[in-house]
Amino acid sequence: MFSANSLIHLIEFGSQLFIAWILISDDIGRIKSFQSFAAIAVVISGFGFNTSVLKLCSEKKTSFLEKQALFSSAIKVTLAGSVLVFILVFICSKFNLISNDTIVNRLFVYYALSVPLVALNNLMIAYYQSLKAFKKVSILLVFARIIHVAVIIGLTYLYGLNGFVVGIIIGFLLSSILLFSKAEFKEGWKITEASHYKKNWELAKFAFLGNGVNMITLYLDVFLLNHFVSDPEEFGYYGFALTLIAGLRIVTTTVQQFVTPFFSEFSSNYEQSMKAFKRANRIFLLVITGTAILAILIVPFVVQFVFAGKYDNSIYYFQALTVAWLIRSSVSLKGPFLLAYGYMNVNFYNVLIVFFISIIPAWYLIDTYAIIGAIYSQLFISILLVIVVQLSFSRVMRKIRLENKK
Repeated sequence: MFSANSLIHLIEFGSQLFIAWILISDDIGRIKSFQSFAAIAVVISGFGFNTSVLKLCSEKKTSFLEKQALFSSAIKVTLAGSVLVFILVFICSKFNLISNDTIVNRLFVYYALSVPLVALNNLMIAYYQSLKAFKKVSILLVFARIIHVAVIIGLTYLYGLNGFVVGIIIGFLLSSILLFSKAEFKEGWKITEASHYKKNWELAKFAFLGNGVNMITLYLDVFLLNHFVSDPEEFGYYGFALTLIAGLRIVTTTVQQFVTPFFSEFSSNYEQSMKAFKRANRIFLLVITGTAILAILIVPFVVQFVFAGKYDNSIYYFQALTVAWLIRSSVSLKGPFLLAYGYMNVNFYNVLIVFFISIIPAWYLIDTYAIIGAIYSQLFISILLVIVVQLSFSRVMRKIRLENKK
């Protein structure tokens, strides 16, 4: 599962670099805007049910039929949420509320057609992971991603930014068809009732709110830049740096997805779960530190060589953002560990605190210093996040220890 998931992310990341080679820097900034807005839309569409499915369907005490029903209820909610999101996107696009770039406003309404597909993909992958059955479709899914990338690159080469948008939709449609064709949930679909929605929502509500606020905080720079920066070329250089950072985020997201089911499985045994967490966290910190150092030293030379100077202006942005990524990622395994013990609300309150404290400084920095201000805001938000998460994690761990002594 781990290797297949990593390969999928790497294939997608590689396609982004190839697209950056094809398109002008202005369009790379627009693509990053599409991806950032879509990330929020996907969270809203899924209502956090992918997180609840990952937790609830990984529990040994739950029957397979019950897991199917829980998963089926999540599908129905995701489909309903996607309809609401698309209506909202259409209205925002109609009144030019998405960006001060007319091309972004015009094309994002089409790009948003991929949102329900991505949300369903995320839900399906969470379901397979919870059942520890990802190997069942991993080879086919990797194959689908390769075709996805080929379609995107081909259409982008032929039709530019418009082709990229169409390729995204076609690719995720293919992945959705593949994942659903191999899933076992039809029996559960028939017996879905109100209790399944309620049970999912008890966990999902904090994941939904937390992930939503976290995504807004994560992409706050892109949202603000879309309204405060009028130089699409410079924004494109920053967008390319963010594309490179997406490669680093593969490490973080893949490890989080990998450890969550195991933390949940061991949550009934405090000593065993703590041992597993400390070991995983220690290895993870070494990996991300080494990755960050290598990225800062090696990536600039690779960018200069591969793109022949086209994105040299992005190098400083990338190096600074890598430091922010390292700081932010250092607490990335604490969230899955708290989720395993049912403390999803803690993650929500953490990101909510960070959001409210950071929004005004980020607004000021970007409005005053534009792209450089975005760098400052990312560093500030990352440091703030680590402080807030570490304080809350220490508090919750004291509570868990006391509970286990009784």
